Amino acid sequence: MFKSKKLASKSYFNVNYVSYVFIYLVYSSIFVFLNNYFPILFFDVLNINRIVLAFIQFLAYSVLLLRPVFASITDKYKINGYQRKYYIIFSGYLLVLIYILIGFSFTNIISFGFFLILLFLSATMLDVSTKSLIIDLSPTKEKKKKAFFFIAFGQSIGKTIPLFLYLILINDIYSITSWNILFISSYIFLIPLMSFIPFIRENKQEESLIIEMSENFYSSDSNNLTHYPNFRRMFVLLCIFVFFAFSDIIFAFPFFPFLLTKFGTIKFSLFNFFLTFYFIISILSSAIATFVMKRIKPKKIMLILIPIIGIIYILYTIVDFTLFTLLYFTGTSLATITNLNISVYIMKFKKGNKSMYFHLIASFKNVSFFIFLPLGTLLSNFISTEFIIVIGAILLNFSIIPLILIKA
Repeated sequence: MFKSKKLASKSYFNVNYVSYVFIYLVYSSIFVFLNNYFPILFFDVLNINRIVLAFIQFLAYSVLLLRPVFASITDKYKINGYQRKYYIIFSGYLLVLIYILIGFSFTNIISFGFFLILLFLSATMLDVSTKSLIIDLSPTKEKKKKAFFFIAFGQSIGKTIPLFLYLILINDIYSITSWNILFISSYIFLIPLMSFIPFIRENKQEESLIIEMSENFYSSDSNNLTHYPNFRRMFVLLCIFVFFAFSDIIFAFPFFPFLLTKFGTIKFSLFNFFLTFYFIISILSSAIATFVMKRIKPKKIMLILIPIIGIIYILYTIVDFTLFTLLYFTGTSLATITNLNISVYIMKFKKGNKSMYFHLIASFKNVSFFIFLPLGTLLSNFISTEFIIVIGAILLNFSIIPLILIKA
């Protein structure tokens, strides 16, 4: 009986891997539009007051702090016998709907702010539910790595789609009509992909005992950091580490307008063309990360790569276009490897079939976004983006201190 369940689980995981790709393809595409191209639209085309925009971002990103609440809800309450499935379906379709409404309301900053808050609500629920499902159904470290590889694969493709659409459809960045065509085209492309969400599979409540037995069979207490005597200290240090590991988000919103100003329209378009090949590098980086993690502990990988990424950020501010492009691809590749290692590393913090510890730690990434992304937008009104990038590099390197102190 146990063997047949194991065989059934194989095809079950194959279906879910495909679902993870499409979920995060759409998820990633939407946030590329929000983080890469909306800044250009707001800063260079609509000339939105950056202080007002920072306040709206502050409100929207505050929603990310609800991540542990969403995790608790999906842990405690089932829908039709399923722990995560219907949360994923509902939040996935809601995410696309809200994104469509944002595309029709971006010229009104108040409407944009309202829909942006709703978008973050649906995106947070989708991400929490999907990653909780992965935690539930990945009894071994290898399965977790494989699941996150497919997430990274979907994200890589998703980040490329907006680049292609921008290159094809935006001939004049100051034309509102061109931007409207861009957003409508993205709806046509992304909406059909969400039709794959209902195919995601999950064991019903009566089968949960098999999963828990499988987890106990494959996993040892040594792989679960909640069993360490100094667990509380490690938990606090990990939260601080994650907070600073994503603090480089401080220059994310003014970054693309900075590139447009620094290199000009022609070179900026050329840079976007080069970025269309990013998904190849990102997929290779995810594969390399999965391979390296089998031989080197995630903590050691992060201690090596984070300082290198910080140096690359500082070099962004002084190099010419050619070298910047090479450094950008190198930096984003190393960041992909680092982020995958962070995800796998903090997934050790799990207790039984509850994902609360993981999401509490992961929520400090959202705390970082909540503080530093609006702060970066606000600072761009007073200081140069180059200086903000340097601040981001310094903050990122602060994450090394708590990581060193973690004894696991």
